[in-house]
Amino acid sequence: MTFRMMAVIVGIALGCVTSAKAEPLQDLMNPAVFQDSFVGEKTAPVTLVVYSSPTCSHCIDFHERDLPKLQDTYVASGKLKIAYRPFVRNSVDAVIFMLANARGRDKFDETVSSFMTKFDEIAGAANAEDALREIAASMGINRAGFDRAVADQAYLDKLNAATTEANKKFGVAGTPSFFVNGQQVRIEMSFNEVAKAVMKATASLE
Repeated sequence: MTFRMMAVIVGIALGCVTSAKAEPLQDLMNPAVFQDSFVGEKTAPVTLVVYSSPTCSHCIDFHERDLPKLQDTYVASGKLKIAYRPFVRNSVDAVIFMLANARGRDKFDETVSSFMTKFDEIAGAANAEDALREIAASMGINRAGFDRAVADQAYLDKLNAATTEANKKFGVAGTPSFFVNGQQVRIEMSFNEVAKAVMKATASLE
């Protein structure tokens, strides 16, 4: 499958998930498509679930400015674990997730983070595919490896299914979306509200 063909398929797949009516979130921690991998101790009593897209500027802001504070304050102390879940908004998101998958589960988050740091480069490129290939090459993914990654239809189907699940079942209408111990955090002013929700959850354990 070519890069261009994949973009069309992703666009069609996402066309059906533009509206959402959330069901009860008792199954939030048991997603049907992907198992979570956590930043932090699996035994941490507070869980933050983040639905994120690598081409979402707000996701990148959270990743660069707010996430390190949460990690230093709560993850390092063993109180918080964080699960990042993919949410595909466009074909570039899909390609990045597919490249991360090709590098392996142990490098998945690292790969996505690396692309997020190159967001301006990707957004400003005359040819997004060329920019993605160049960034991938800096991680050791050659042209053939890139082509194999984006030809993985089975994984693309899973990405689309996970995005549909997030939208239809958990009410995720956009990114970033946050859940602390199963409760969605509504962002009204700033991402400080995520930290406040985590602080409240940890305080209730003391």
